[in-house]
Amino acid sequence: MYFARVSALAVPLSAAEQEQVYRAAETAGKDVDDFMRDAILAAVNDPFLAALEQAAETIAAQNAPVRHDYAD
Repeated sequence: MYFARVSALAVPLSAAEQEQVYRAAETAGKDVDDFMRDAILAAVNDPFLAALEQAAETIAAQNAPVRHDYAD
């Protein structure tokens, strides 16, 4: 799968939001790109997100028609 590489701050952020990102990166001792990458990866690997995805799969499976092969 191909994903285009985009600069970490290519998303539209207000001046105040950019300042927050720069301050947070500095506090973490990272450059902005590394800080943003780590934040994004942490969000992707969030256990709450994984639980929501699992719940969606469980609900979809429960709503699937049940097939009984009693006559086979």
